[in-house]
Amino acid sequence: MINLQTTFIKEYLKKYSVEIGILLCFILPPIGILWLMVIGWNHLNEVINYKVSFSINTTSFFFICMALATTGAALGHGNGSYLLAFAMILGYLGLYSFIKDRVTISLFSRYKQLIIIGGVYLIIIGNIVNQLNVPEHVFGLLTGTTFIGTSEDASGRLFGSAYNPNFTSFLLLISLSFLLADLLKRLQERRSLIPTLSLILFFGAGIFQTESRTGVATMFIMIILFLLRLAPKIGIYCLSFMVLVNIHILALIPRSEQIRSSSFVRKEIWENSFKIWKEHPYFGTTSLGFYDAYAHFGEPVPHAHNILLGFFSEYGSVGGLGFLLVFTAISFKFCYLFLIKWKKKKVLLEFFLLSLPILLLTGIFDHPLVSPQTTILIVILVACWDRYTERLPFVRKSIFSLKRLYTKGVYLKQKPISQQMTKTEKNKSV
Repeated sequence: MINLQTTFIKEYLKKYSVEIGILLCFILPPIGILWLMVIGWNHLNEVINYKVSFSINTTSFFFICMALATTGAALGHGNGSYLLAFAMILGYLGLYSFIKDRVTISLFSRYKQLIIIGGVYLIIIGNIVNQLNVPEHVFGLLTGTTFIGTSEDASGRLFGSAYNPNFTSFLLLISLSFLLADLLKRLQERRSLIPTLSLILFFGAGIFQTESRTGVATMFIMIILFLLRLAPKIGIYCLSFMVLVNIHILALIPRSEQIRSSSFVRKEIWENSFKIWKEHPYFGTTSLGFYDAYAHFGEPVPHAHNILLGFFSEYGSVGGLGFLLVFTAISFKFCYLFLIKWKKKKVLLEFFLLSLPILLLTGIFDHPLVSPQTTILIVILVACWDRYTERLPFVRKSIFSLKRLYTKGVYLKQKPISQQMTKTEKNKSV
């Protein structure tokens, strides 16, 4: 009986290992991150041992570029601790490949539900933390309820179990995008709207509580995108209205009185981040070395506060160009699906079209993906997106061409030299 129960538990953990890891990323962030990393490392180990296949695309190539950059930075700086970033990136790569090969509609549905549940948890635990004095030591680090940051005060701001209000805002925006997509689907199918609308208001209030200027501005843009998907004319009218009354909307953004001073601070951070990239042009400093590298310019900051400068300064030209490649690929597929009605497999389309812009919109004035907690959850989203868009006609054609080229190369490599004839030799033989 005991052996049967043990077998059942093992099978359950194996079947829902990803879902358990996602949930732990909200409740016990360090354990959740490590849990999903282990899944990634184990998958790469199976790839190395030829137990499973491994496909190369723009996203996996991007992770490989980052891994090479961290290795180069560790050797160039003579700092072995940078290899921790290397191990982390391998975990991302392995998890991405694992999810992409196995994702199903049911898995993505559970992913959405867990992200929404996690968002609810962030808001609830964040308000509890603001009311109680939570020990800021081992317990706080384990539960994510200890603020981690050096450049701003988190007093009174909601951050729950995400260590930083800006990270919390980012995760709540992803949850909100899934709810807006669900609302759009309910409107089209004429189903009850009350549960989804209630959660949307709840998450909107939570984003305001984080007092993230970028988060609130992104939320307004998301609503416009939602209206554009619902009724393009209404969306355009609302967008025009927002442009006309932009001053009044600006007043709704938290800490709007500090926008001017913060802009100068951001400008200085961006300039210094660019200088860091110039000083370490090939491999960068890694995410672990950015803080120390920035200390030469004055008061250190943890990251570049811009996603593009962040990748170039932390991973050099190798990682930065890899990021531009994957960003271009995602943007091209996004525009294709946003502007053209794709008749096949539209079940998940709106969820992707409303969530992916958040990566860019929040990355313009911040870099929420610098946190492993946010990054590892987005790796799953991108893996699902890449699997979903493999069915696009131009993507399938490109993949087929690459596979044919690869097969031809392997065939010629394995063929005896005596049998490999050039065109000139063939003509002579004729």
